[in-house]
Amino acid sequence: MRSHRQRLAEAKAAHNHPTYATMSFVMGCGVQGEGAESFVADEDGGRLLALFDQYGNQSFGYSHPRLIAAVEEQLATRRLNSTKIMFEEVQIRLTARLAAVSGGRLPYAYLANGGGESIDNALKLARAATGRPGFVTAVDCFHGKTFATLSASGRPEHAALFRPFMDGFRQVPFGDLDALDRAVGTDTAAVLLEPVQAEGGVVLPPEGYLAEVRRLCDERGALLILDEMQTAFGRCGALFAHQLFGVTPDLMCIGKAFGGGVVPISAVMGTARVWESLRDQPSTFGSSLGGNPLACRVALEVLDIATADGFLASVVDKGALITERLAAAVARHPRLLSAHRGVGMMHGLEFHDESLGGMVLGELLRRRVTSTYSLYHNRVLRVQPPMVISTADLTAGLAVLDDVLDTLDGAAGPVPVRLSPLTRTVAVPLSPAELAALLRARPHLLDPFAADPEATGATADPEAAGVVADPEAAGVVADPKAAGVAVEPDFAGTVGGRTARWTDHVEVTPDGVVLRAEPDWLWNRLERSVRWRPDEAGGSVLTVSLDWDAGTGPYEPMLGGHVGRLAHDRLDTLLARLRQPAGATDARD
Repeated sequence: MRSHRQRLAEAKAAHNHPTYATMSFVMGCGVQGEGAESFVADEDGGRLLALFDQYGNQSFGYSHPRLIAAVEEQLATRRLNSTKIMFEEVQIRLTARLAAVSGGRLPYAYLANGGGESIDNALKLARAATGRPGFVTAVDCFHGKTFATLSASGRPEHAALFRPFMDGFRQVPFGDLDALDRAVGTDTAAVLLEPVQAEGGVVLPPEGYLAEVRRLCDERGALLILDEMQTAFGRCGALFAHQLFGVTPDLMCIGKAFGGGVVPISAVMGTARVWESLRDQPSTFGSSLGGNPLACRVALEVLDIATADGFLASVVDKGALITERLAAAVARHPRLLSAHRGVGMMHGLEFHDESLGGMVLGELLRRRVTSTYSLYHNRVLRVQPPMVISTADLTAGLAVLDDVLDTLDGAAGPVPVRLSPLTRTVAVPLSPAELAALLRARPHLLDPFAADPEATGATADPEAAGVVADPEAAGVVADPKAAGVAVEPDFAGTVGGRTARWTDHVEVTPDGVVLRAEPDWLWNRLERSVRWRPDEAGGSVLTVSLDWDAGTGPYEPMLGGHVGRLAHDRLDTLLARLRQPAGATDARD
């Protein structure tokens, strides 16, 4: 019987996002339950500590009491819907408050729902204000997933799928002033940058870079747009990250944490000059539910929390703790880690490859700590906890990360990355006949993906086409299409350290056993084979081969680091149970 978790994963794969459903399931993620502060519960009743704030969305933690109270208070007023023609007090108060916290330098704000929507609005404002068509963006930028923002990011894998992209976007390396100087011309409406590149791997600008970008834009008549979706509201140690670098943009986009992780709201903020187009052509902007009263009430509370006495100082203090611990980790584990980058409470820990990162992410999750990778730089693990995390909880989470790194980088060297296909060859003092008898009775005896490798059950006779002895008792049915193949329609497996069920095909041959998962939402391919041959001492040489593909495309190496380690370690245990081998070698085919 499938678990509630698996039924939800299958429904997500069937009706929403197949790849993300598979990734979460294989990594061992559970069903989200109640959240509080920096913890969220799952279906097992335990709590997981967040070392990542879900790309800025949960910057103020889960179920912040002030934000919940704001929702409840607004609901009680029954002022929830926008007429679009009457004066909506909470929306007007919010835009005035945004102008105030910008020091009056960005006095206007247009409210929307998601970040991509507000970036689109900024691009429109820049073209209207300058009369120019072009934009310059940075390599490895992330500005959203609308068509315009994907065009701005200009990634080849997206272009291959969605070509042609929108015209007018040109990219230069982030931090390269010479390249920017060559790219910004008389046709450039704006330069669009993140103050700190988030999905590019938490990349900080070189010293003085943003100030020079500002100067260059002013010199060439172009605008500066800063995307502060992930850096605003204190994340970098200032209310807005651009304040750290001594620049003011012409347009700034904010979102994610703006809604406190509870409601969707974003905004583009701008100067009086760029707002003229809204006056001239008011119908060119609109958002049906953008800036609705409920979202605005929560956003006002977010601003109050982020500007409260001591809040930014606490971010700086906790950021210093993160910096100290991660820098020490890089120094202690050069065989695993290549770099640490960060500012405030926004940090990235870069591994030598994404498979190592996948191993660490999986092990953190097993120890009830959550984090994730950078979208466009999978080798970088994000350490970006909710800003409201207590120092004690932050210290505990970093201690778990340290322990995971210590475990994977032991005195004998780093735990090897095990990717598909994986082959293990051992010598065993059992004859081929003895092995055949064992594995025909228990075909999953050496299957690291089986929940119960010792389970007995009927398997197909290699000498009879599709014949299974007592299939109803065994839960196994004959496959009429294949000779010697039995089908287990509800095979009990284990993935990511948690139970799973899928249809498995069992084939017994004279010299081995082959197990194949039926391709579905979980496995694009999963094959486990055991082969044997006699050796000169009267025993056997046993070869176990594992070949898997969860169908997650570019994420497969990262996922494979997690899957491969668990499979290899469990296979060690199963082989030891069979009988201590006389010798063993590892080989990756």
